[in-house]
Amino acid sequence: MILHNDPSYKIYFGDSKDDCVKSDGQINKEYFEKKLQDLKLDNLIFLKQIHSNKGICIDSPSLLNKKLILFEQEGDFIITNQRNVGIGILTADCLPVVFYDPVNHVVGVVHVGWKGAVTNIISNVIKKLKKCFNTDTSKIKIYFGPSARVCCYQISNEFIKNFDNCSFCEDIFLKKDGSLHLDLPKLVKNQLLDLGVPKGEINFDYNSCTICDLRFHSYRRSNQDPGRQATIVALK
Repeated sequence: MILHNDPSYKIYFGDSKDDCVKSDGQINKEYFEKKLQDLKLDNLIFLKQIHSNKGICIDSPSLLNKKLILFEQEGDFIITNQRNVGIGILTADCLPVVFYDPVNHVVGVVHVGWKGAVTNIISNVIKKLKKCFNTDTSKIKIYFGPSARVCCYQISNEFIKNFDNCSFCEDIFLKKDGSLHLDLPKLVKNQLLDLGVPKGEINFDYNSCTICDLRFHSYRRSNQDPGRQATIVALK
């Protein structure tokens, strides 16, 4: 477990010790109950992730009808201004991105796979932050969690066709040892910069490679492993 503990918010980046998913692929509800207690949260919310560019905004206590709200709605990002409410995603190579707006005291967490990236999930998160909280992108702080990195994210030549209509893709592919690799964190960073997030506010300290770093679950390293690690953020 890696915990970024700021005076205003806390971020939990999980690892292979997370037991979010059982060996048969079923969700382990006991894991989420324990995280609710360990992180001292009033509520904990996860969406049913579908590799989309959609998400939800939780801006009222009326939307929090129970302590654990697990996979009841579909989407791939959550934003909230509610204190002590944990919002989370599950990953095993996709990129967890945490947003913090210090002016309005708002956090967000985003599940970014390549599909979400090319369909502009990052832009949609910014739009939702502006609509719900009038967020100024020049004030946002960003944290990247563990994900597949360019060192190991090998792709086929045909795979590049998925990025034909994607901006900022000129320098996200790397030829290495005769194979082609994708730099997903760099793509997302470029998108954030274009949307007005300052370069110095994009933090890569927690962006270990899930494929070569055995501390983490990785779908690409072993697609027999149903395991996922959680990323959870909460306002204090």
